[in-house]
Amino acid sequence: MNGPLRSRRLGASLGLNLLPARSKVCSFNCPYCECGFNTPKADGARWPSPDEVAHSLRRALTRLPARPDWITFAGNGEPTMHPRFPVVVDRVLAVRAELAPAARVGILSNGLAAVTPAVRDALLRLDARMMKLDPGPMERVNGVQYDGERVADHYRALRPCIVQAMVAKGADWDGSSAASMAAWLPLLMRADPGAVHLYSLARAPADPMLQNVPRERLEEMANAVRKALPQCVVEVF
Repeated sequence: MNGPLRSRRLGASLGLNLLPARSKVCSFNCPYCECGFNTPKADGARWPSPDEVAHSLRRALTRLPARPDWITFAGNGEPTMHPRFPVVVDRVLAVRAELAPAARVGILSNGLAAVTPAVRDALLRLDARMMKLDPGPMERVNGVQYDGERVADHYRALRPCIVQAMVAKGADWDGSSAASMAAWLPLLMRADPGAVHLYSLARAPADPMLQNVPRERLEEMANAVRKALPQCVVEVF
């Protein structure tokens, strides 16, 4: 459990970390990640069982003076990499229904595992799916090469979803450039999200050489998204 923390986007958010302890395990390896770059799974560390996750959530909700606005799958890596992710979702939703029925359950995810039907079905049972789709060359901004069009199609199958986009600058790339926007907008249009959240660095990144993007440029990018997707709610954080 993490928090509840005050999130720029979610208010009071109680984080659920499904990753092995002392490990950073993710299918991305983003230089902007506040959790650092990926590491091997720590010796002796294991994935928490669905029952352990449910027990930890139950204990946290019982001890809190007030219920959180959100219960959010997040943490030091990609939540959907948990080998029993659909079962974890079932357990968490059951605890939420019992102890915090007004709280919403969401996830921060990169969406690569949504190709698996069981994972996709589990994601669709959540109240919100906040999925990564960052502007900029993916091998730089996300640390891996992947099929952006395929990921956009996954997101389309998860509608309504929220695209969360980190905009930053590296030594040899710029997520806010005109070229990055020209490549990113068609993917957004293909994904057809209900909302887009644009933001830049707020915490220390894994790569200390990364640079923030001014809010003025984020607002310009937001306006371009609104023009391309007029039905989409676009916010800058």
